[in-house]
Amino acid sequence: MSHTIPMGAPEHAQRGRPHIFVVNGAPDFFNLMRELLQDEAYNVTTTNYVPATFQQIGGAAPDVLILDLAVGQRAGWDLLAALHADAATAGIPVILVSTDRRHLALATALADRYGPTAVLQKPFDLDEMLALVAAALDKR
Repeated sequence: MSHTIPMGAPEHAQRGRPHIFVVNGAPDFFNLMRELLQDEAYNVTTTNYVPATFQQIGGAAPDVLILDLAVGQRAGWDLLAALHADAATAGIPVILVSTDRRHLALATALADRYGPTAVLQKPFDLDEMLALVAAALDKR
């Protein structure tokens, strides 16, 4: 089931808070990320891979994108390539997560095509994720 928020309307939005957009196919994962990030005073939007995901991200203009490269699916790769190729979204820092170390290594090796800011293998330490989000925000 898709969990989407209208474009530009992060959950529990408060002015002045950085906006983090999480794309993942597993509701348990994005629910955990939403709770974690909201507890750290971030505005959060979550969605799974739906045809409108690219438009949602472009319309929301998040400060950081956390994107899961799901094993065996092209959706994450296609979304990553489209975001990197579009001038309006190319500057959004992207933290890639995956259970597959090879996916993360490939994305890093092809940074000119995909442009990830950071990669993190699942399962990961939540403090490490928060540190990567803070570092990505510092680059903005």
